[in-house]
Order: sequence, then C-alpha cells, then structure tokens
Amino acid sequence: MAGGSRLFVRQSTGLVREASALDATIFNAVFSAPVGATLAWGVFFALTAFPGSDLVWAVIISFIINIPVLLMMSLLASSMPRTGGDYVWVSRLLSPPLALVSNFGAALSATIGATFWARYFPVFALGPILATLGVTFNNTTLIDWGNSFQKDTHWIFAGAMLMVVLMGVILVLGLRTTFRWQNAFWIIASTGTFLAFLVLVFGNHTDFINNFNSVSATYNSPDAATLIKNAGVTPGSGADVGNWNATLPSVFVIMTFMMWNWWSVYLSGELKTAANRARQLTIMFGALAWDVIFIVVGVILLYRITGYDFMVAVNSAASGYAIPTGPWYHFLSGLVFNIPILTFLIVGSFLFWSLPAMVGNTYMPIRTWFAWSFDRLLPEKLSEVNDRTHSPVWAILFEMILVTLMLVWSIVSTDFQTWLALGVLAGVVCVVIVAVAAVVFPIRRPDLYQASPANVKFLGLPLLWWVAPLSVVVMGFLTYCTLAYPALALGGNPNNWWQVPAFMGMIVVVGLAVYIISWFVRRGQGIDINLVYKELPPE
Repeated sequence: MAGGSRLFVRQSTGLVREASALDATIFNAVFSAPVGATLAWGVFFALTAFPGSDLVWAVIISFIINIPVLLMMSLLASSMPRTGGDYVWVSRLLSPPLALVSNFGAALSATIGATFWARYFPVFALGPILATLGVTFNNTTLIDWGNSFQKDTHWIFAGAMLMVVLMGVILVLGLRTTFRWQNAFWIIASTGTFLAFLVLVFGNHTDFINNFNSVSATYNSPDAATLIKNAGVTPGSGADVGNWNATLPSVFVIMTFMMWNWWSVYLSGELKTAANRARQLTIMFGALAWDVIFIVVGVILLYRITGYDFMVAVNSAASGYAIPTGPWYHFLSGLVFNIPILTFLIVGSFLFWSLPAMVGNTYMPIRTWFAWSFDRLLPEKLSEVNDRTHSPVWAILFEMILVTLMLVWSIVSTDFQTWLALGVLAGVVCVVIVAVAAVVFPIRRPDLYQASPANVKFLGLPLLWWVAPLSVVVMGFLTYCTLAYPALALGGNPNNWWQVPAFMGMIVVVGLAVYIISWFVRRGQGIDINLVYKELPPE
C-alpha cells in the first residue's frame, strides 16, 4: 500500500466515548418524534388529508411495527459498536458498495430532516409564536413579525440560518457541549408541553369554545360551529379505527417521525459501553415508549377539550379559519384558560424543540462523512479531529454547507415537502439493506456472530432471522403507502408514482458512484480500499 501499511487513515478515530445512555435516549426521542413539535405540526396533518383517521390507534400501530426494526438495530449496534453504524455492518457483512448505498440513504434522509428543522424554527416555531403572542396581547406588530417569519422568504432564510449557524458552533465545541445544549433545550421544551397537558387536564370544553369564538370574532374568522359546518364535517363523526383508508395512511404520517428510534446506532462509536446489548435495547425502546406514551396522551387530551370534529375542521382549508396564527397545539392549549402569562409560558417553550431535533439530523451525516473518510473513500481532511474538543471540524463544516444549500433550495422550490415525505423512503433503503446484512450475519461471519451480543435465538433460530424479514415487511408497507395514498408524498397526484422508484434509484446510483470513483482514485494511488473491509475499524 502506498504511503505505508496502514489500512485506515490512522490507528484511532480520535473520537471519545462520552455519550451516556440518557444522552442517547434523548437523542433518539427528539430525533424521531420530539413530542411537542410532533403534536404541534406533524400529527394533526393526518386529519386534513384523511378525515376519520384514528390517530391514537395509528400511533399504537406505529409502536408495534417499530419493534422488529429496533430489535434488529440494537443487536447489530451492540455487535459492531463503531462510528458509521450501518456503513460498518453492511460493508463487513455484505459489500462496501451496498454499505455506501444504505448509509447514503440514511445520511440524505437526515440532511433533509436537518433542513426541515432549520425551517421549522421560523415557520412553525418563531413565526407562529410571535403571531400567537400578538393575538393574545392584541399587538399587531408581533402579528406582522410572526407572519413575516412564516411567509417571507428572506425572514425564513434568516431564521433558519440562525439555527444552522448555532448548530454548527455547538457541534464544533464537542459532543459533551452538544448534549448539554440538547438536554437543556429538551427539558425546557418538554416542560412547556407538559404544562399544556396540565391545562388540558384541568380545563373544560365550554371555556375553550367561548375563548376560541371570542378570538375568532376579533379577526373575522368563523366560530367553532361554523368552522365544522364549512369543512363539511358530520357532527359526532369521531375517529374510526375501522376506517383503514384513513387510519393506515396516518400510520405513515406518524412513522415519518417515529420510525427513527434506532438512530443512536450512529452514536455507537462515542457511546459508553455501546457493546452492551441491554443498554442498546433500553436506549431505543425507552425513546420509543416516551414518544408513543406522550403523543397518545397529548392527542387524547386535546380531543377532550376541542373535540375530534373541531380538530378535523380547523385543519381543513375549506373551514375558512382566518385567525393570524395557525391552529397549533400550543395556541389551542393557551386558549383553554386564555391567561396571558400561562399562554406565554406554553407558547414560548415551543421555541426550544428545533435545536434538539436538529442534533441527530446533523450528527449522523457528519459521522457518515467521517467514517467514509476514515476508510479512505473521501478526502482524509473530513476525518480530522480537533485534539481539544474531539470533534470532526471539517466534516461538520461540510455538512453545514450541505444543509445551507438544501435550505436555499427548499425556500425557492415547491418540491421540498415532497422530498420531506420521500425522505422516509431513504430510510427504507437503509433498513432493507441492513436487514439483508442481518440475515447473512450468522452465515458469512460465524466467528464474529458467535461471540457477539447478536447471538440470540428464538424458537431455535437466530433472532435476527425473525426480526430482519419483519423489518423488510414494515418497510414494504411504508413504500406501499406512498403509492396507494398520493396525498402522502406525491403531491396528491397518482401520476407521480414514478417519483418513488426514481428517488430510491437515485440513492442507489449516488452510493455506487461514490464507491466506484473512490476505488479508481485510490487504485491510481496504489491503495486497495477493499482491504479496509476485512476487519472492523479501530475505536
């Protein structure tokens, strides 16, 4: 090998195992389904597109179908706890080109997610909060500012870039600093969300309707009864779990957020005792349980106060809703008692969901570029680590540039919402390839498998042989939903079905292209990169 006998860029990654189980659990929970933000924006979209959907059962179904995926991921993560996650497993169990395809799929999905959460801050957090406070205190200036952050492209870009720059600085300062910020913001945001829950527990429907109608009259918006009538909602219709044409696609909506509680696999290279199977399981299922319990509680409590019919109507474009702030969870909660200081605390806390949600969405692709560089697939600069902060500074800067470019595109393009939904399919590509690697693990690497935490049997067969095929079935269901329900990801147009295979095919092409180009470049330098994959990378 040119330049010496080293297979990797160096004999140690330079990264440090600083993350605790609590850090990783919060990391998973806020990456997958940050409760307050999911309730505020994500969940009730399903009522707009699929009236009659039973969101509670959709969340419970999502919990069930996540189980095999988390089992598979926890077994593999504890067996090969290295930076890069699926890239390390697939490259060592199947082939390096497939590893780049699976890992690029996950990195693309995360980068789309990072762009969304950067945009979320001005569009769904800062803007609505300013508008809500303007409505609460009858301040037109705050309303105007709020509307600007939601609609004006320059204001949106400025607000989103604030999050990108802040996130980049925090990541450069190191993993400990990153998790201090993540955990602090999560505590503040969660406190505000639970305060909203308490308001919904002790409030009553009559007061809410009276307060809502009073605010509506101020802005010439229809009252609650008229909203329901305008939206064409049948009074007393309610949720219907038996209405599968509404509830099944709602599972996809929930899974857009909730299918990622295995994301801590990308922390394995920096997680304390990551080779402990019980710890990996606790982290993943702890995050999943947190999300499921509190999203279900949040939905039930809001229905208790507003009623199901109202939530369907207020999320319908046909209702004529004209209050200058959206019908967000925090706004509706604040109307229960309509006490300004209480509304301020509830609404203000929702500002703090964006940053913790961005942590996992930026951290993962950064470690992807780092791992690829460490194996000599990308320029070695991307695997350099700061001696003081133990952070891969150049990989962080590279990802922040990618997020900024995608942010610009998301603002000028009308296709970003489609890409956001299709980002789930990037995860599908990753999980399916990982599932194949999991099935062959006991066969292709019996020595490694026998000594690994993945060596668990169920009914006489490796547990991986049960959960991996089930994971593929779950991914098939999500892909089916995008084709069967065009409102989810195809702009409502069934003729756009080609976007699904095209998007997934693009992931395959890019992943293979990176490997092939790297192979030829390194071959010209006298380096056989395939030798790297004969062993696990150093810690």
